[in-house]
Amino acid sequence: MGTRTSLWFAVAFAGSLLVGCDDGGTRSAAERVAGGAAACLPGSSIERAETKVYTFYGATGAQSRVERTVRPDGSETMASETRPTRAGSDPAAGAAIPSGGVLREYAELDASGRLVYADVSLSDASGVVRRMILDPQHGAALLRRAGAAPGFVRLPTGEALAYAPVSALVTPVAAWIARRAAQAAPSVRIFDEATAFSHDVLSDQLVVQDDRETFVVLGDAAVSADREFITSLPLGDAATTRAACEEGQKGAAWRSG
Repeated sequence: MGTRTSLWFAVAFAGSLLVGCDDGGTRSAAERVAGGAAACLPGSSIERAETKVYTFYGATGAQSRVERTVRPDGSETMASETRPTRAGSDPAAGAAIPSGGVLREYAELDASGRLVYADVSLSDASGVVRRMILDPQHGAALLRRAGAAPGFVRLPTGEALAYAPVSALVTPVAAWIARRAAQAAPSVRIFDEATAFSHDVLSDQLVVQDDRETFVVLGDAAVSADREFITSLPLGDAATTRAACEEGQKGAAWRSG
């Protein structure tokens, strides 16, 4: 991971659009999971890892599909695509995903649960309008917006890192990154792509547990989780939803919030 990421940053400073260990902006989710896990994370071969597909549905048409590969040492990769409700909305900062658009996320976590790499892009029908690439190991973030020059932001190293929701919808990937970061350290640094600033949150405030459930508090949402993965997400509509499964693996549902 270190050698390839260092090479990526050398290229990035020259204005390239390359994405870490794999080109997350152009490759399919399945290719990014397989290629990223094999090329970027240390340990045993990809054949020994466990891959599951989770699909979350919203009553008004929102959908998030996550391919997650967990290796024997506990490190993992996630690749997801989240699509908007049928109505969609404006792609401005803080807004939901635009109609015809997609929010793509690719992330790598080490065995302790700390984020080691993330690539998040928000697209509308014409192409990518916002992009965030995080490399906590090297203390760097690259931010790109359509029509503007890319910006480079320093990140503190040695801290567990998560990121604030890039759109108005909290995604399973962002929530799970926060969940595992809270397990890895007593406090988590949350990076906000919209402001390019970060702040610390105590882990017991980021993840709240009662006798029955575990909640990840991210943005304005409280997302439920179990020991395996995220179990439900707030969607903001009142209609009920149901769980969905793909390829015989576990599914989960959006929950109105």
